[in-house]
Amino acid sequence: MSRRDFLDWVIKGGILATLSGMLFPALAYLWPVMGHGPKVDMEEVAALDEIPVGGFKKVFLGGSALLLIRTAQEIKAFSAICTHLGCVVDWDGPKREIVCPCHAGVFDLEGRVVSGPPPRPLPTYPVKVINGKVFIKL
Repeated sequence: MSRRDFLDWVIKGGILATLSGMLFPALAYLWPVMGHGPKVDMEEVAALDEIPVGGFKKVFLGGSALLLIRTAQEIKAFSAICTHLGCVVDWDGPKREIVCPCHAGVFDLEGRVVSGPPPRPLPTYPVKVINGKVFIKL
């Protein structure tokens, strides 16, 4: 093989590699894959019987700490992180309040600030109970 043939082969190979590297992203843009299975907009976080009426459970979902509270009528989901300085909140069942142990912040069952230094309510999340399982949408 002559030097000229070798250089010709290297240049054509480089052009082919470059074009093929650009071809796949272009094709993916022009013909995107429509879904990779069913779209999941809610995630299962607990079984209903794991949370007694009047009780609570802390769970983690998508990097978020959540506080689930079960009342006689429904399950509510809140961020478990206080909006004041980021401490983890707890449920005080007898008082029916969400409390922050760090600086005595208190929230009601809607996540609204009742007292203390928290500047805003706790974020809430939609909850569904299906076949005895608790699902949350972040």
